[in-house]
Amino acid sequence: LRVVRLRAEDARGPCWARYLAQLLWDGEELYLQLDSHMRFVPHWDRHMRRQLAECLRGSPKPVLCGYGRGYPLGVPYDWVPPSDLTGCLNCAGFFDKNNVLNIRYRSLKADWDSPQPSFFWSAHFSFSSSEMLQAVPYDPQLPMLFYGEEILMTVRLFSHGWDLFAPSRGLVFHLWERDYRRVYMSDMRELYADLSRSSRRRVHALLGSGPAPFFEEGIEAWPLPGDSAPRRHSVGTDPFGLGTARPLCAYETAAEVSFARRWLGPGALRGGAPGEDVFIAPEDGDQAAIEGRCLAPQSQ
Repeated sequence: LRVVRLRAEDARGPCWARYLAQLLWDGEELYLQLDSHMRFVPHWDRHMRRQLAECLRGSPKPVLCGYGRGYPLGVPYDWVPPSDLTGCLNCAGFFDKNNVLNIRYRSLKADWDSPQPSFFWSAHFSFSSSEMLQAVPYDPQLPMLFYGEEILMTVRLFSHGWDLFAPSRGLVFHLWERDYRRVYMSDMRELYADLSRSSRRRVHALLGSGPAPFFEEGIEAWPLPGDSAPRRHSVGTDPFGLGTARPLCAYETAAEVSFARRWLGPGALRGGAPGEDVFIAPEDGDQAAIEGRCLAPQSQ
């Protein structure tokens, strides 16, 4: 068991924390990333390995990922998730006030026979070969970033040739409530506002929804997973940027998204599912209607 311990005042958000965690990698074959506040189905590890193996039939570089359905605060630690709870699919949600695409999940009527292609990555459950963290490591240049972490990693993975798959059944469950606990965005308001602004500029530059930096700075000698010391990165290369296997425009076409135009097509709103009939709660309306419903609770 390898652990990184930090003082609360040294926190710089999930991207920085996960970058540090990836540096603990010591050659393990598989890589599982999770949020805190998670519960699992019985024999979860066996199910995850089997489903990832099924994904290999459709892609040489699969990532099994998705949001977990919620469980309520106060559930005892020995709670076993009901066997009749179906899985869910990550879908495009809405562009927030900072023009960042937020991802949501939608619960399915029935489980699938096998994992299905997905267009939106989840930071709170991601399972893959450890080659993923070597090829697409977390970016340490995104301090305090929260909204934007997942969509940027989605596109980075796609551009490096990795394919996302939604689990065929629910494997994890998450405590979505945050009101009962402190979060870094509230505890460090000024620092969060200052550092997250520059991080969002980097996100927008990489996603084509904002300008490139006016002054192009060299990449610092950041260590990568598996390194024993910081490495010097070649001039003009960015180990934390987009890859060259597939261009950004190919992702936007496949997922029915335009970051620059803040546009979401029907396919994005249903996460690539063939129709609304696969969801427990089918929805009517275009992007504006869906965004209005997603944003309504935030304005109350």
